[in-house]
Amino acid sequence: MGLLDRFGSPRRRFAQLALRVARHTPGVERAVYRADDFAIAIHRTGADGPAHLYLSNVFRETADATTAERRERLERLIRLMSPMPEEDWATVRGKLRPVLRPVTFGAAGPAGMRPPLSRPAMPYLRELVVIDTPDAMAYVLPDRIEDWGVEVAEVFAVARENLSAIARRHLERPWRDGPVVSLLDDGDGYYTSLLLEPGWLAEVGERMGGPVLAFAPDNNTLLLTSLPDQGADQLYAAVERVFGEAVRYLSPVGYVAGPDGRAVPYTPPPGHPHHVPVRRAAAVLALTEYSNQTDWLSDQYTKAGVEVHVGNLVAIEPPGGGPAETIATWTEGVSTLLPRADTVAFARTGGGVDFRVPWSVAEQHAGLEPEPLLAPVRYRVDAWPPAPVLAGLREHALD
Repeated sequence: MGLLDRFGSPRRRFAQLALRVARHTPGVERAVYRADDFAIAIHRTGADGPAHLYLSNVFRETADATTAERRERLERLIRLMSPMPEEDWATVRGKLRPVLRPVTFGAAGPAGMRPPLSRPAMPYLRELVVIDTPDAMAYVLPDRIEDWGVEVAEVFAVARENLSAIARRHLERPWRDGPVVSLLDDGDGYYTSLLLEPGWLAEVGERMGGPVLAFAPDNNTLLLTSLPDQGADQLYAAVERVFGEAVRYLSPVGYVAGPDGRAVPYTPPPGHPHHVPVRRAAAVLALTEYSNQTDWLSDQYTKAGVEVHVGNLVAIEPPGGGPAETIATWTEGVSTLLPRADTVAFARTGGGVDFRVPWSVAEQHAGLEPEPLLAPVRYRVDAWPPAPVLAGLREHALD
């Protein structure tokens, strides 16, 4: 046992364990620890490039496990990272499934890494496609689509067709009476994916006797409850706790069947009894995703020597229990990537906030345009707007 094993930090000791496990796995030519990413780059025989085992999730999930249990978990993960069989399109199409993931999922990684195939699904969530097998699932990468010789739209369409069959089976299950139905996925249910099936939530509502509110706080949990008359505060608080403690979190937001049958965020109007907890859930999800993006982008720009401030999204909850409000700060003279927010605060360097306006006002008057390829979306600003525009903005200043 080396000095690093005996006296290193818990993260470093865990990385050393993962490195030893990887190097002793059949088919692995070499493995390298990437400290900046807290990841192991695994080079397999015959592979074009390394696969990366990111350690943060498994490190947290096994925090209370023994060394033997951690080793077993790492061995299983590395085995699952073996290349999927090179199947042709006719063989693989029946194995495709759509999954929901946070918008920042798969964004962080080594320079040049191609993220998994995805498309927007709902605010701060994206739809990805996986290949389902008895022992594992693999995210579909753009290279696989090129090998199959099909269009991206067809891959998503086939995955949705396969989901429809799963959704029908779930609708045929017995629907017990009770305030909450909990669907806990063992890896085969694709329960949270059911939010992508048009009409599914509406049909669940028919079986449960009225409109249904659905929550997916983590990848494997779908909670369904009749839209409550009372107690929404406690319900949302409980879901937020699960979301906050989840290693593979998804969303604290509640979803309902929209007018066209598709699942959409539940957005009761101001003054509605549910408005305050709903606004808080939306703010928590936005803060989580923008925080993840801020950390990664800041690190990338620092490494590249790019001088731009990656603005933080902040949120406030008024005293007395008013709805949460997200705020982006546009600082005079500072090149900034603004996150999208409820309001924009115009601040002077070292002088505090001058005034604040609704986002829609800033977007319209200042002509804000989203930067390409960033999710969640950001807007590049290099200076305050010209004086006439600034004066017009001040006319819409909030209290």
